[in-house]
Amino acid sequence: MKKKVSIGVLAYNVETYIEKILLDLLKLKTTVYVIDDKSTDKTPNILKKFKNNSEIKVIENKKNIGAGQSTYKLISKAKNDGFDMLLKVDGDGQFIFNDIERIYEIATDNNFKYIKSNRFWEKGIQGSMPTKRFFGNLLATMFLQITTGTNKLFDPLNGLFTISTSIIDDIDFKHYPKRYGYPYFYSLAAIMLNYKTRQVNNTIIYGNQKSNLKSIAVLFTILKLSIIFYIKKIKFKRNIGVFQRSAFLDILFISSLLVTITILAQIIYTVFYANYVYISLGNLLILLLFCLTLNILLFLSSFKEEKSIRNEFITSD
Repeated sequence: MKKKVSIGVLAYNVETYIEKILLDLLKLKTTVYVIDDKSTDKTPNILKKFKNNSEIKVIENKKNIGAGQSTYKLISKAKNDGFDMLLKVDGDGQFIFNDIERIYEIATDNNFKYIKSNRFWEKGIQGSMPTKRFFGNLLATMFLQITTGTNKLFDPLNGLFTISTSIIDDIDFKHYPKRYGYPYFYSLAAIMLNYKTRQVNNTIIYGNQKSNLKSIAVLFTILKLSIIFYIKKIKFKRNIGVFQRSAFLDILFISSLLVTITILAQIIYTVFYANYVYISLGNLLILLLFCLTLNILLFLSSFKEEKSIRNEFITSD
């Protein structure tokens, strides 16, 4: 049985690209939701051209609420209208229609609950990707793999993805980012929930698009979400038999990490402030080295245990 998949398009000041994107998406013969996040250019006027098209549903935000919150509105709308999944597309012309079409076909014909894209392959980048974005994505990938316990996923900030509309009910959105970093949230949530996941290689075009992305805000969001989901993951794994040993190793790792931080603080105090010490600096350094080694062993052991289970739910190009 084929799944019902709708498309959601984020539109904010994309007057140069939005008409062509919508004309292409209409070829897929499904409902296309377009959310205008209070654009200040000609985007609203262009969207009016599609008001008589029954497959295009335009949502106008009364104020600018950000990409994250707009994406949440799109998923909620698709869910309320009876769709199983939402394929989320940006309106800035960076995605190739062939990639969108392929992801749509995979979503309709398979039982994946999350399909994400990956630009980091030999033909994944056209043009010049900004250096800060390149390193930011590498950092996000590292944090994603550490947090979720799998090494099969990359590029968690890629904005082309398809997510089951059931995500609305399956996860707590208390810490959901309203503006930046929302694709990272969906990757973390989908993996933690053991959604059957597919990673698809896509191509992103870097041209004259203007970005409203704030690097520091994104980095802060990634760090915050990684910590929150790491803790959530341990709580989740404690109650699932196959994950319990990995959860136990995670708890030992965190305990060892706290001891390591305490020893490091003691070393700093000894070097710069202490007039008298109970433990010599040499012994503290030996303890620090021992704890660092223990941290690495505990983390790697837990990661190996978790990876062997998580990777069963993930396929990729």
